[in-house]
Amino acid sequence: MESTLPQMAATALFNVSLAWTVGVLASRFWLMKETAGWQKTVDKRLSSAMATGLIACIGGVFLSLWTESAVMGDVAWLKAGPAFAEALASTHYGHAAAAAIALLVIALGVHLMLKAPSSGMGYPGSLTALLMLVAAARVTIGHAYEHGPFSLAVSVEWLHLVLMSVWTGVVFVAAWIVLPRVLSAEVAPTKAVAAYLTLMSNWAAVALAGNLATGAYNAYRVLDSPRQLVEAEYGQVLTFKLCLMVIAIALGGFNKFVGLPAATSRRGLRTVIIVLRIESGALLLVLMAAAALTGSAPPG
Repeated sequence: MESTLPQMAATALFNVSLAWTVGVLASRFWLMKETAGWQKTVDKRLSSAMATGLIACIGGVFLSLWTESAVMGDVAWLKAGPAFAEALASTHYGHAAAAAIALLVIALGVHLMLKAPSSGMGYPGSLTALLMLVAAARVTIGHAYEHGPFSLAVSVEWLHLVLMSVWTGVVFVAAWIVLPRVLSAEVAPTKAVAAYLTLMSNWAAVALAGNLATGAYNAYRVLDSPRQLVEAEYGQVLTFKLCLMVIAIALGGFNKFVGLPAATSRRGLRTVIIVLRIESGALLLVLMAAAALTGSAPPG
């Protein structure tokens, strides 16, 4: 059964909010040992962004199950309460959603208790473990789960989701929170800024490489031949996603080899931010295309 627009919207909300929280977590981890003057302002913004991301992620999971329940029960969306309760209690989809929501609520509690910079490694360690489990719960309601809960397909799909979240998340957070706060501090970029940019670029590059490898395996698993990239609807969406990724890769490459070396000046940093924001727009569309693929039946 093909997904409806509300189902794809709910999945897209989850994809984007998970990436956002992963990006915030990575940025807070990178800045733990830095003592630059702009860091306090950035850390406060990152703390608020984490709470917002976790709440949005909970909303994405809830809305996804609610909409699925309305479709499966063949009832109006606003009248899906009984079908939702039934799905939550008696279906694999409901159990996975309940687990994801519980993990996200725990993550929100951990964030509120340990969000102070003095919490040390307890904060990033706990949040990382919880978010990885959330990603695992999400994968169990995808196409790969048909091969078994501990299959290679599920493992690769989980890794693909995690790596996509890392790549997109660090770009989102750098473009819209961290670097704009640095620029508004009206000081010349410091070594702390250079260290942050280097870590962001390196993590994004590693995540991209892993994402391409796991994505290639997933495409090999679900497509019978390369022709289905243009002949099948699923393949067309995948092709659109790949085109967007190529654009994002080109923008990231420009920043890595041209933008970052020039970011020692405020003008250079401003250029990096502009390119990152364009890249974040392309990656947002990538996550939306991924949501469409999640809700579509592969050709096989």
